[in-house]
Parts: sequence; C-alpha cells; structure tokens
Amino acid sequence: MRILTNVPKAELDYLANQPTAKAMIEKVKSEGIYIPEGDTQGAAEFVAMRKQQKQEDSLQISNEGLAALKKQSEDNEKKAKEGNTEEDRIKEEIEKLKKELAEIQAKQKKSEQAKKALEGKANAITQQISALSMQLIQVQKMNSESGSV
Repeated sequence: MRILTNVPKAELDYLANQPTAKAMIEKVKSEGIYIPEGDTQGAAEFVAMRKQQKQEDSLQISNEGLAALKKQSEDNEKKAKEGNTEEDRIKEEIEKLKKELAEIQAKQKKSEQAKKALEGKANAITQQISALSMQLIQVQKMNSESGSV
C-alpha cells in the first residue's frame, strides 16, 4: 500500500478533480510511502510516526512576524475603542435630535405657514434620526464582528 502525506488541500482537490487518475497515481508513486501488504509492523511504525508528527506540530514565528502580530492586535483594539466612541457619538446625536423634534412638536403655531415649516423641519429631523440609527446599527455590527474574530 502506498500512502501520500503532506498534501495541501488545494493540490489534493486538483488531483481528485482530474478526468483520469493519472496525475494522482504518478504523485503517489513518486512521493508516497510504500508499506507492503501484510506488513503490520511497518504499518504500526507509520501510524506511530504520524501520531508523533501531529503531536510535534508547532508554529514558529519570527521576531518580525511577532512584531507585526502585536501591531495588528493593537490596531484592532484601537479600532474597537474608536468604534465605541463613534457609537456613543451617534447615540448622543440621536438623543439631541429627538429632543429637538419633541420641542418642535410641542410648539403650537397659529399660522399655516409656520405649521408647514415646523412639519418640514420635523420630517427632516426624523430622517436624520433614521439615518443615524442605521449608521449606529452598522457600527454595532462591525464592532461585534471585530470582537468575535
């Protein structure tokens, strides 16, 4: 039996999607480990070797890579803090607009023109509140996604 090891998923997909198995057969013959049929000791040694390789798998990061990783995590924390401040700013702006809208609605003007002007202003404020609410939802969504990643 021949066993092929250390094949990246992309290469395995490429080999498996060939119309014939010629490329895979050649790869197995050239790079595969051969264990004769009935050789239980050889199979056991292979299994033990693979088990040890899996346990020894480790990740080595260069100093430059570690510095880049730290910088990236600091940038992510900074963005999260900025996102929270932006979220707070949007909430404050929404509250301010709601107060202004309440004041407009509380005013009772006698003339028709003044009523129409106040209604127009109230509609504009309502639209701003809606736009800010949507922006707030997007900021909260981005914050939750960056927090979960």
